[in-house]
Amino acid sequence: MKFALQITSTLLVALCAFYACQDAPKARPQKDFLFDASVPTPEKIKRLLREGHAALPLNQKERAQLYAYYQQIGFKSVYSSNAIGQTIQKRWLRTLSKHAHFGLPEARMRNLEQGPTLVKELLLTHQIGTLVHDLDSGLINFDQQKFKPLRWQKFPLTWLTKPQNTDSLLLSCGPADTNYRYFAQHLYHFADSTKLDTICFKLTTEKENKALAWQQLQTALIGLGYSDANTDSLGLRAALKAFQKKQGLNADGRIGSATVLAFAQSKQDPFYHAQISLDKLRQSAQKPTTFVDINLPSFELKYIADDTLQSVHRIIIGKIDNPTPELVSNIYQIVSLPYWRVPSSIAKKEILQALKRNAGYLQKEHMRIYGAGRKEIDPRTVKWKKIKNNTFPYQIEQDPGPWNSLGLIKFEFANHFSVYVHDTPNRGLFGQNFRSFSHGCMRAQDPIELAKLILTHDKKGDKINKVSADSLQTLIDQKIHQRITLRKPIPIFIVYHTVTADQKGLYFHLDLYQKETALLALFRSGNNG
Repeated sequence: MKFALQITSTLLVALCAFYACQDAPKARPQKDFLFDASVPTPEKIKRLLREGHAALPLNQKERAQLYAYYQQIGFKSVYSSNAIGQTIQKRWLRTLSKHAHFGLPEARMRNLEQGPTLVKELLLTHQIGTLVHDLDSGLINFDQQKFKPLRWQKFPLTWLTKPQNTDSLLLSCGPADTNYRYFAQHLYHFADSTKLDTICFKLTTEKENKALAWQQLQTALIGLGYSDANTDSLGLRAALKAFQKKQGLNADGRIGSATVLAFAQSKQDPFYHAQISLDKLRQSAQKPTTFVDINLPSFELKYIADDTLQSVHRIIIGKIDNPTPELVSNIYQIVSLPYWRVPSSIAKKEILQALKRNAGYLQKEHMRIYGAGRKEIDPRTVKWKKIKNNTFPYQIEQDPGPWNSLGLIKFEFANHFSVYVHDTPNRGLFGQNFRSFSHGCMRAQDPIELAKLILTHDKKGDKINKVSADSLQTLIDQKIHQRITLRKPIPIFIVYHTVTADQKGLYFHLDLYQKETALLALFRSGNNG
């Protein structure tokens, strides 16, 4: 009996082991709801946005935003449900293919051609919302020199449910500012009508290597169609002048830094600069009704009072190696017949060298020199040749007068760069197109007229400035040094826009300080940085 039980037990164990070694029944694969014909379309959209899906590259927050949006229409498909929806979809796809027309780079665009139909619908709707956000709030982080993360913004449901001109819908986005409106419209038409290419040439300045510079220039001018292989040296110089004139440079026939920068720029690059400038306008703070606006690349100062353009002035700005800074401040004082306290950097680099050659230089330039305790010193008593370069233990000041480097008038505003707007005795340079000649300050053409306009509009409440425009002219005529404090300081904005616009069209300016080099590379690469 015991033996029989052992046999039975052994057989049971063996039998269990046999069945345990067999394959377990295979579970039926769960059908993907996205491809399940029995699941209604609204339910699919709801689940796509609520649960997510491997085919839908949107995070939880992005899906939640679209969920609330589609909830308003009962999670219906807006594009594939009927012929009208398909027409709307085609229009949006055509508009988004022209994203650059609206100042939007390739990096902001999704691939809308791959994936299941409903996924493509949701991505298209999400894409429209991110572009609306870009157009309203800006897409560039200018501090970090890269693109901002994509953000979605709700837009009217009628944009998806009613056939409309989708190009016009995107053009309606952005600030209501008139200048922005002009710019956006002109950029759209520029992109439609201009043939762009990426041809550019790297040149050396004549100062670095004259022979190489002219050899490179010949290749560049031939490549751009300004000359051919048979053009002689005189013809090359004439072709260079023609190129410089077209680029808004001084047509001097020399290969300087500005000319080298112009040749390094392709026809495509100004279009990228326009997109960058348009985004600066999107992110600009709203201006007051009265202010002074200076755009460095266009060498221009504008005075706006009571929301009306009062005057436009040519300006001279810092050299390429002495750039004028961007800043925001308030003009609080106008100075007639100003003194000029020479900056230490200029004294060390320029005046010291002049004094080593001629101790009478200061007297000739109507300048005085002061030592410790502001004690005036006779420059002829100083052994200038023994003073080391890049050192200058004195302070130099130039007397007021027509010889003064600041001219007859000066506009003061607080800043950390010790720059200001002023007149100049050398007014011939205003005739040049490319006016990058100063050490950083801004010289204005017709500055006395500007000052008179400012004084005319300077009032606080019912009180006007006690110094009138006529009084200022008297101070100038009588060569009187006087500080005129404004009753209401005027905001001054010094900005850097390489492309500007008005009612007539777009205007392209050289990126002379190379402030947009990193952003230009970002636009060229088409990535998110």
